[in-house]
Amino acid sequence: MSTINRTSGSRWIIALVVSFTSLLFLALVPVLLERQEAQIQREIADFSAARPMFPEIALVHSRQMMRIEQYVSSGDSDFIVLYQSDLRREQELLNDLRRIITGMSTIYRSELALVELKVNNWKVLHSPLMDGGPLMTTRESFVEKMEDDRARYTELQEAARNFEDLLIRDAAVSSSKLDSQRRWKFWFTVGLILLSISGAVAMGIVGISLQDLARNERKRRQETVAARREVRAVLRGTGDGLIGLGMDGTCSFLNEAGSRLLGYSKHELKGKSVHKMIHHTRWDGSAYPEDQCPVQLSLESGDTVKILDDFLWRKDGTAFPVQLSVSPMMDGLKVLGAVLTFTDMTEIREAEEALKGAIAARDEVLAVVSHDLRNPVGTIAAAAELVADVPLSPERRDEHLSTIRRAADRVNRLIQDLLDVAKIEAGKISLEFSTEELGELTREAVTQAQWLAEQEEISLSFRGEGRGPFNVSVDRNKILQVMSNLIENALKFTGKGGVVTVSVERKGDSISVSVTDNGVGIEPQVVDNLFDRFWQGHRKDGKGSGLGLTIVKGILEVHGTTVDVDTEVGKGSSFEFRLSEVV
Repeated sequence: MSTINRTSGSRWIIALVVSFTSLLFLALVPVLLERQEAQIQREIADFSAARPMFPEIALVHSRQMMRIEQYVSSGDSDFIVLYQSDLRREQELLNDLRRIITGMSTIYRSELALVELKVNNWKVLHSPLMDGGPLMTTRESFVEKMEDDRARYTELQEAARNFEDLLIRDAAVSSSKLDSQRRWKFWFTVGLILLSISGAVAMGIVGISLQDLARNERKRRQETVAARREVRAVLRGTGDGLIGLGMDGTCSFLNEAGSRLLGYSKHELKGKSVHKMIHHTRWDGSAYPEDQCPVQLSLESGDTVKILDDFLWRKDGTAFPVQLSVSPMMDGLKVLGAVLTFTDMTEIREAEEALKGAIAARDEVLAVVSHDLRNPVGTIAAAAELVADVPLSPERRDEHLSTIRRAADRVNRLIQDLLDVAKIEAGKISLEFSTEELGELTREAVTQAQWLAEQEEISLSFRGEGRGPFNVSVDRNKILQVMSNLIENALKFTGKGGVVTVSVERKGDSISVSVTDNGVGIEPQVVDNLFDRFWQGHRKDGKGSGLGLTIVKGILEVHGTTVDVDTEVGKGSSFEFRLSEVV
């Protein structure tokens, strides 16, 4: 009996050692393999980040070669400016590429050094032509070097292609290595699990006391209950919707977030076809075939299906954008069902659309600003050339000098508007308050704008109502700027023969200034965005920077007031602001 016990004990110890060793390896080996896998993934990420840069580098080099040839053939110095711009972009790309490969193998740094050597070798030949300086080469003398320059450019292209080909090959090798690593990891883990199970079976054969079995069972039950509670807490706390699916595509589980997003209770959706309930129709109203539904695709293939841009339908019939993922629930190689998770993308999509709108508005304003700068600069250049090269009478010379002065004022005004908007948005606009008579200040603004009104053939008048004085505490120059912007805005949207009236009157304990016109008026849907930066929804032409009303709003806000708009399409508009009277 004692021999049997000793034999059983020895077997139990062996089984215990085998199981313990298997579990130890099962705990440690995956960690080591994960680290190796993470290293390979970092390499692949570096390859992925570096590879797209080569076409852009090649494009920049191609543009540089084209600028050189264009300058040699035409002598237009604008091509030198474009070349210098491409030169800066090239350096940015090479710096980014150098940063990416810093932690990679030295062979890549050597390849990059070779590319940079070819770049420098190429530029040494034509830099005296394109960069200037004491060793500047003329176009005529450089023509003989063009063939050599093209040959060096070809060598640079070949070096860059060789570098890119090396990255592509190594990326493929790393991907293959990663796949092999994962397969090895899977089978090694499976082997350890089987070994652990074998040890447990051996321990069961030799027998473990019922007390130990009962204690372990009790412990497992406690852990299971705790795990279920933890899972339920996670499912309640997550913001993503989660739906459990049977093999027939019906709902077996719905978490609270999913119920809130879809508008269905758990009982309303349970047992129903998920596709027919929430995924039956595309955004454009066309039917969504069930055989193309990601739920069906995942259940049939046993693979995870992810869709980054899709729509689900709520109980009330409305749709909302989501990112969804359907992952199969596997028992070995058998698919038991699937789990559908989805994230509400409504706010993200709205933010993306708002960002696109802001970028488009910014680009439009920048185009207008460049146009508004180019016109007066061209006027200044033309008038200055006439004054310098053509004999003119004193009257004609004064006329051209006045033209130059007005064009310079336009440029200065545009630049000042841009600076004012920047200060307003940064909250750095400063005021110098003084007590001013608002009637006189308004009359001065009207007088300054008379020449523009006469040029546009518009009647501009001032009207003071009530007995003055209308004393207010303001920054004189800033309030003049507000009134000038409002008057110029009214003149801009009033046709020839129109009328613009600027009024000052006392309303209660404040003084009101209004600018009224009988122009085209403003559409109601535009009014809410009228004072937004870069908003040009009600502009009738390409003139002006579109920043005047933004500046008006910003200056009045730091004065503690706002501007009100009363408008009707086809009848005109009225802009009014009020300032507290100083007694």
